[in-house]
Amino acid sequence: MKGAELCLKAAYKLGRENVFGIVGGESQAIQFDEEKNINFYLTRHEFAAGIMADVYSRITDKPQMCYSTAGPGLTNLSTGVFSAIQDRSPVLVVSAQIPKAEIFFNETHQCLDNVGFMKTITKYATEIDDVMKIPEILTTALNIAVNGIPGPVYISFPWDIMKIEVEETKAQEMLNNLQPIVKKLPPAPDYKKLDLIIEKIIAAKHPLILAGNQVIREESCSQLLKLVNATNIPVMSTICSKGVIPENHPLCLTSANKYIDKIYLQSLTGKVFADCDLLLLIGYDIGEDAKPSLWNANKIETIVVNSFYNDVSKVFQPSMLCLGGLSKSLEYLCNANIAPKIISDSAKVAKKSLDDKVIGDNGEAKFLESIMDSIRNALGEHGILCVDVGLHKLYAALFSKTYHPNTFISSGVCSTFGFGLPAGLGIKLAMPHERVCVVCGDGGFHSTSQDIETAIRYNIPIVIVLLNDNSFGMIKCCQFIARDDVFSQSVELGKVDFVKLANANGMDAKLITDALELENAINDAFKKNVSLLIEVPITYPYQLIAQTV
Repeated sequence: MKGAELCLKAAYKLGRENVFGIVGGESQAIQFDEEKNINFYLTRHEFAAGIMADVYSRITDKPQMCYSTAGPGLTNLSTGVFSAIQDRSPVLVVSAQIPKAEIFFNETHQCLDNVGFMKTITKYATEIDDVMKIPEILTTALNIAVNGIPGPVYISFPWDIMKIEVEETKAQEMLNNLQPIVKKLPPAPDYKKLDLIIEKIIAAKHPLILAGNQVIREESCSQLLKLVNATNIPVMSTICSKGVIPENHPLCLTSANKYIDKIYLQSLTGKVFADCDLLLLIGYDIGEDAKPSLWNANKIETIVVNSFYNDVSKVFQPSMLCLGGLSKSLEYLCNANIAPKIISDSAKVAKKSLDDKVIGDNGEAKFLESIMDSIRNALGEHGILCVDVGLHKLYAALFSKTYHPNTFISSGVCSTFGFGLPAGLGIKLAMPHERVCVVCGDGGFHSTSQDIETAIRYNIPIVIVLLNDNSFGMIKCCQFIARDDVFSQSVELGKVDFVKLANANGMDAKLITDALELENAINDAFKKNVSLLIEVPITYPYQLIAQTV
């Protein structure tokens, strides 16, 4: 048995089911059909492979594998890997390396310091130097990927090691000893600290909860909802944790981010936090773009309750940090018989504006609101909305109601441009029975549009709603913040006929300008279980957004 086959069979024995990637010249050494139980998905670009593995792994909590050839294959893949480390996705990343005898970094053909390059964006990075260590290396890597704060791990696989033969009996013996990786339970909570937290909650007049994505990762949403119902404490999610409690719940305020006031064209954030005297950051991760600048960090006492926590003391230091199993911590707080709290009048005013989507009489903003409503209506409560990076993401995050965990997926921490299409493909493969709709801007979409063909080739039925303003809309807004006009050459793009582009790749497509027609078209595609691209010309209220305080 060759080293390459041993690697694939070991990966399967350890619980891997899918590989996303592109093979290079080493294909004479590694054949992905040597393990029949692993599905290989050939993408048009390595970036797409990385994102598909990132999102599939994130929503299933089961690490999948992405693969590239050496050199530029790995550098292309690395953006997807960086997305995975920032959005806490447990991914197994493998790439080829040139034969060991030829390795001279940056000198020989496609020779990169793979491990040095990947070490900074993974939890673990190593190179196989002994074919007999392959099962051990994979086991170590995958245990690191899933435990603690999850994230990607990387293995560099030299071409010559791939081809080394292992005696069949010995190979089978090593494989027989492998079992699927099981994630360890987090440590027990610090109950003495939880008692102190209970005292602080009881003493607080208007506490507020900000819930992060760790609540979803640990399947603790029901415990959070129980705590919210018992204490009457209002809750905000991050964009990453939308759906952590249903957004039609009377105590759910909004998904917290610094753009609330700009998208609603009025000051609401100040009202949410005006009377807050205790902020409970549950499952909190500062990378989810809910930073201390959102609230007045100097005036509000902050308590982090989480299973794991990365120290970012130079950026944010909570008043108290309580670590240990999140589900058990939440259960303990639920059982404390905390008297229900009274929501402050200012928070009530903010919630009414947020619930009613009060955005003034701006027609452009109202059209964007109606687009997001139409998409969610077609998806239903359980359908999954996947959002690329750009100005449209903020409208989706604030206007599209989310009712269940992992039904709103975005590149939350990394904000990876071009994320939408490959992420949608990964989601649909992971959740084949759910409706999946991708919302993209024209800039992000066209950076990965070649993988429309991947969707068609593998018959992955997704709906793509492409909001086209022929520009990098978010960057245009940023320019308007600093000046009265924009440098058009840096933000405005040429016109592309995306309907023809989709058709050329085998996907049905249409141009739509009416929100009701949009909802009907999406519903029709879902009922027929086919892929569809819908281009919607839009104009953002750039200057209004930029000028809103």
